[in-house]
Amino acid sequence: MLEEFGLQDMPFICAQCSFCQVGHGACPTYKVTRRDSYSGKGKMLIARALIQGRISRDDALEGLRDAVFGCTLCGGCEEVCQVDIPFVKVYEILRGEFLKRDLWPEQLKMMKNVLIKSKNVQGQPQMDRVEGWSYWHPDEDGLLEKVGKPAETAFYVGCASSYRGVAIQATIATTLIMDKIGEDFTLLGEEEWCCGAPLIMTGDFDTAREFAQHNIEEFKKLGVKRIITNCPGCYKIWHHEYKEMLGIDHDFEIVYGPVYFAQLIEEGRLKEHLKELDIKVTFHDGCDAGRNSGIYEEPRIVLENIPGLHFEELPHNRENSYCCGSGGVLRAQDEDFCLRINELKVQDIERTDADWVISACPSCVDFINEGLPEAGSQKRSKDLAVILAEAMGFTWDGLDEVYGQ
Repeated sequence: MLEEFGLQDMPFICAQCSFCQVGHGACPTYKVTRRDSYSGKGKMLIARALIQGRISRDDALEGLRDAVFGCTLCGGCEEVCQVDIPFVKVYEILRGEFLKRDLWPEQLKMMKNVLIKSKNVQGQPQMDRVEGWSYWHPDEDGLLEKVGKPAETAFYVGCASSYRGVAIQATIATTLIMDKIGEDFTLLGEEEWCCGAPLIMTGDFDTAREFAQHNIEEFKKLGVKRIITNCPGCYKIWHHEYKEMLGIDHDFEIVYGPVYFAQLIEEGRLKEHLKELDIKVTFHDGCDAGRNSGIYEEPRIVLENIPGLHFEELPHNRENSYCCGSGGVLRAQDEDFCLRINELKVQDIERTDADWVISACPSCVDFINEGLPEAGSQKRSKDLAVILAEAMGFTWDGLDEVYGQ
């Protein structure tokens, strides 16, 4: 499978230098397990042995499966690699090799069945993609009228931000901001399928292609030219991996939410609406937005332009940011493992004086919000879109229900 992507030399390029284990901000799964097989260099040895035919299903391959799938795909190894191996792509392909050999973890088989049946990774009714949270929206009727409406701009919500209470608040916030500036946009509603990220991340490229083609066709029916999404995982898939991993070209402009907000600020379209917020915040760089997509400055531009906000960087930030533990479909396989990774993130957050840790990833916000109270922390997590909407004077019932304000 590596040959199909021109990456067959990568396992042999690996110098086994251990930078991926000990580099600043590097492999969180190695930090937790201290097992070589979980690190980048360990996975390269597994791939090398597969290519050379030195490892089979009967002797060790099944035993090494946990190491291949026990990864958040955070890109920390890739960031510090001295020979520039595209680790994340190699891992996805390596997982596809396990699928081809019928060695996928059972939890992933269940996840795939849920996706195929429900078209979303949460296994929830598709009709609730918008209607499930629209009652929280201050203008529910106006929101529902946007579903399936022809427009050049679309808001792609994503699975987590359609169904999980904390993440939904960012969805509501974004629609309120877009309405405030007069942005004409559409929503797919129940015709929005998962972007296919869980399938691509686990090597099932054929099924992911079916999901991608459905969404592309639905957007084209509505005359969409630009797609905005708050989810960096969805952004990475639409902007990079449809082309690089699935061979799909589409003509849409894909815009990540914080980039969109920063553009609005730089164009002067939000300045008159922003009010002072006297709170202390820090910012978590999610892996898909940061290391995997190179977006660091735009979220900070948004925070810097909110009057009265006191901002403090995390000890590990930007390309050295600690992963929160929720990525790479690892959470669907081993929640306890993810929580152990999350503890490293929480410790980093606790070293700041911030009251709120802001992020621009629905999965990160949701998981950090779970991990902080479990560690006895009084800090909370919020999405960048939510704090921007609050600075614009918006409030809605969902904030009260989720955050108890």
